[in-house]
Amino acid sequence: MIQIIPSILVPDEATFIAWSQAVEEVLPMIQLDIADGKFVPNDTWADPDVVSERLHIDCELHLMVADPLEEIRIWEEVPQVKRVLVHYESDPDNIKDILSQVQSYGWEVGLVLNPETPIDVVDDLIEDIDALMFMGVVPGKQGQRFIPETIDRIKEAREKFPRLFIELDGAVNEDTIEDIVNAGVSAVCPGSAIFGNERKPAENVKRMRELIHRLTEQK
Repeated sequence: MIQIIPSILVPDEATFIAWSQAVEEVLPMIQLDIADGKFVPNDTWADPDVVSERLHIDCELHLMVADPLEEIRIWEEVPQVKRVLVHYESDPDNIKDILSQVQSYGWEVGLVLNPETPIDVVDDLIEDIDALMFMGVVPGKQGQRFIPETIDRIKEAREKFPRLFIELDGAVNEDTIEDIVNAGVSAVCPGSAIFGNERKPAENVKRMRELIHRLTEQK
């Protein structure tokens, strides 16, 4: 079954607590987006102490930052962190070493590709990663339109790496989910579709889970 790992990109502690608590009874993991205002134009709230004390499910960190190694040092003692996702574009020349250092903390490590980054960069890194995440939008802001070429990129990666855990972040919603499921993802990371409408987040998770189930049953 395709996993749902909601993407939480928030401006403050109160929003983080409200959103994470809204889904912790229905999901085992969230994705915490961390933006530094350098790698992407905006910045986000992310406090390791609060996450450690207030989060009651696992999380993966999506590092939209210029210096991933500086960021991960402050998360070392947060037991909820299970996987760290690093952008290839943050430091292409040293990405192999960065991935190795992330793994040295005992976490799974995922490589993130922006929409313009060719899939071929994964070939020399496949032995160094546990997961691959595609961005279906330009990283940094929720609520963007899905870049349709992402579907072909996922299909190509699934064919090349049939057993790799593949995630998609960005514009995951009821309009795009069918093509995303058919492309062969392992997990989807919806943001606005879970937290950006009048329904309760847990209800949105249930609706998306049911839709994914129907789509996978049809395959």
